[in-house]
Amino acid sequence: MKKNITPIIVSVVLMILVLCLILPFIPPAHAVVRTYDRDVRSISMTSTLAGTTDQLFTVTGGRIEIISLFGECTLDAGSPGNTLIQLDSATDPNYDRDFSTTVDIGALGIGDVVRFSNAIDEGILRLTSNEGAGQSLSWFCSPGEIELNTASGTTGTIIWYMSYRKLESGALVTVSEN
Repeated sequence: MKKNITPIIVSVVLMILVLCLILPFIPPAHAVVRTYDRDVRSISMTSTLAGTTDQLFTVTGGRIEIISLFGECTLDAGSPGNTLIQLDSATDPNYDRDFSTTVDIGALGIGDVVRFSNAIDEGILRLTSNEGAGQSLSWFCSPGEIELNTASGTTGTIIWYMSYRKLESGALVTVSEN
């Protein structure tokens, strides 16, 4: 007994043809590609330590990754007392965070560097005499004010340098207007 396989072949060919017509319209499963660039940008500003809160940089339009942040003392710090660098979020206080531990920078003299060493969650704020800028960082920063908070105002001056990458295309970092 002979079987006719022609209907089976026709069915297979039709299924292949249908798949060829449908497959181009099925999106592939993959990660979302972001449009931000990977360029490293740098910005600097002079902090006069005149009050207890000194706004250093303003982040707007999107999130950034801070990869370097350090300061060089150009005028003796005086006695500002305990000092902390933190983010005051523009969108929600739940996003406020400390970027550093608290340290007394009263011994900071001309040419000394305020830098961070890596630690879990927060950078350890350190004072060093005429040393390098310290460890590379990877801090997530949402829009808001990056601030230097001290126990009391003084007459010292620190030039702050920050390098960062955009995590969103609209992100912008500017020097804060105190």
